[in-house]
Amino acid sequence: MMYDTTIVRYGEIFLKSESVKREFERKLIKNIKLKLNNSNLNSNVEIIRKRHRIYIKSDRPEIIAKEVANIFGVTSTSPAIETIAEIPEIEKIAVNLAKNTIRDGETFAVRAYRTGKHTFSSKDIEIELGRQILEGINTSVDLENPDKTIFIEVRDDLGFVFDKKIKGVGGLPYGTQGRVIALISTGIDSPVATWLMMKRGCEIVGVHFGDEDADITKIIKKLEEYSVYPIKLLVIPYDEILSKISAKSGKYTCVVCKRTMCRIAWRISEVENAHGIVTGDNLGQVASQTLKNLEVTSVVSPIYRPLIGMDKEDTIKLAKKIGTYDISTGKSCPFVPSKPATRAKLDKIEEIEGKIGIDEEIDDLLEMILDKPKREIPKTYIII
Repeated sequence: MMYDTTIVRYGEIFLKSESVKREFERKLIKNIKLKLNNSNLNSNVEIIRKRHRIYIKSDRPEIIAKEVANIFGVTSTSPAIETIAEIPEIEKIAVNLAKNTIRDGETFAVRAYRTGKHTFSSKDIEIELGRQILEGINTSVDLENPDKTIFIEVRDDLGFVFDKKIKGVGGLPYGTQGRVIALISTGIDSPVATWLMMKRGCEIVGVHFGDEDADITKIIKKLEEYSVYPIKLLVIPYDEILSKISAKSGKYTCVVCKRTMCRIAWRISEVENAHGIVTGDNLGQVASQTLKNLEVTSVVSPIYRPLIGMDKEDTIKLAKKIGTYDISTGKSCPFVPSKPATRAKLDKIEEIEGKIGIDEEIDDLLEMILDKPKREIPKTYIII
């Protein structure tokens, strides 16, 4: 049985106002087109938008269903067979699909959904189709936990028959919520934090402190599989500044380091017209992420911390799911003090920064990288 259509479903987009919904739908379709183009699946494709559904007509609907499921905003996809909204035609296709899908002795269920005006109900479809499948195949009905399910979706004058739903990543279409600066290392946490903000529709500009090596490149490439757009990555040479921080900060090295990173990211956000900074901070996970130290390191506003309340096991599980875990190397920092401070005080940190001349160090670095005039760092901060 040849599928001819990919059904694309989306979730909270349809809860928006009509104007916002149309805008998000257009963005989602644009992202789908780009994904298909990036995957060389854009030939002989027609994309049709209808209420709460997007249909992709093609000669490779199964492959397209798997690819599109990884686009933010998509809740599920299904390779399907399109027909007219008449029970005899639906049953003929559905029984044929069932014969090719349900193995001898397996159980099955029929799930029908219908919108529009018809002379039949969803229950009518389920009863009649179930009867015909039982007559033609050695099988039995199990409505609670079937081995196989035949789905029927009737929308106005069209019917769609399919046997699987591929779970999508959900969220909002990438790029609908503005731009943020993400601090991305080669560890486990920050790529997951970045992915979560991408899922909520944020466009990412990545900032990596260190060298541009194969590990960070792999992580960016993996994230681009979901964004479908190229992710801009700024690599900041940081060893020289960090050496100066370490020499004068002692047990406060990690706190001063993180404050410096956030200041640099804030300055970049102005150039990139971004609306905040994303970090992989997780409350209590390491010394620099105690509540007191997070307060002190929040030198700019706003800072988004999507992992703040997650268990490490949950972060690892999500990293494995999205494909960043195996390429996260988690290199150790040679500047971490043996006994880092867990309850830093702002006045002490500012005193250390004054001795280092941290503002001048940041100015010199960014003047070289961005070729932009010096700007004052705001004194207020917000923890999010």
